[in-house]
Amino acid sequence: MARFVSLLCAVVAAATAASAAAIQAQERDSILAAFFIDIDFGGQELTVGGDLPTGCLTPPPVFDGSVSSVQISTGVKCTLWSGTECTGGSITLAADTPDLRALGFNDLMLSVECLPN
Repeated sequence: MARFVSLLCAVVAAATAASAAAIQAQERDSILAAFFIDIDFGGQELTVGGDLPTGCLTPPPVFDGSVSSVQISTGVKCTLWSGTECTGGSITLAADTPDLRALGFNDLMLSVECLPN
């Protein structure tokens, strides 16, 4: 009986882990882009999900003028703006960018808009 209970607990634990992994994969699939404070996708992360187009988005204050790398999902392009309300200088990204310094746009993003690519 103890062996049966142990086996049952293992089966329940495996099913729970598989369910949690499926939920995490679904959440990742709904992410359009992720913005990071540090280069190489490090530091604090801000994710943008939902439907395209996103419209002009203003990041939380901690990300204002602090984004250094960006991950972009397949089929998405995001325009990063140096001004509020999607104004000022901009750069459009359609792929992961581990270091915005290389593009001259490090720590400049004050707003962003993502569209289908």
